[in-house]
Amino acid sequence: MTEFFKQLKDLGEGFLESLQHKTKLSTIFDIYLEKVIPSFVSEKELKEYYERRMEEVTNFIDKL
Repeated sequence: MTEFFKQLKDLGEGFLESLQHKTKLSTIFDIYLEKVIPSFVSEKELKEYYERRMEEVTNFIDKL
């Protein structure tokens, strides 16, 4: 029984560590999206790109 609790504790610690790592990556990615990309791509180009991508996603979902 103690082995089970030890494994459960290890699993929880691993999950927490993974969650913290993903949060850091998400924050870095958000900063990249908000600061870096707009510095070399115009807002109009971004809007056109995302509209095109959303249309592709919608078409893909419709085909399913």
